[in-house]
Amino acid sequence: MLDVARERGVRVAWRDLGRRNGEYHSTGLIVLNPKRSLTVQRVTLAHELGHARYGHTWTEDAAAHRRNERLADEHAAALLIGVGEYAAAERTVGPHLGALARELGVTAQIVEAWQRLAQRTRRIA
Repeated sequence: MLDVARERGVRVAWRDLGRRNGEYHSTGLIVLNPKRSLTVQRVTLAHELGHARYGHTWTEDAAAHRRNERLADEHAAALLIGVGEYAAAERTVGPHLGALARELGVTAQIVEAWQRLAQRTRRIA
């Protein structure tokens, strides 16, 4: 993910963010919480790259915020999970979200986002 960020001209830094995993700044900076696991940092970076890709800015509009978070999760899922990888993981561990997440090295939330994308693009039945 660091290579993707570099290719897109997005800078990445680490700072203790308390309870937050990461944040995107419209200046082209993503800050990650180094106190999180490497898996969470990787997923968070992919998610924040989604915010950067779509040019999201902070909003207090709850519906817009939910939409932005959904889009960022789906962007992360597309970056982190390939069709073949998902199919192999499902053959190995079955349909359980937690097991799939563990097998794919992502979070359950990203697996759900991938499944939403796949349904819309008819990648899976």
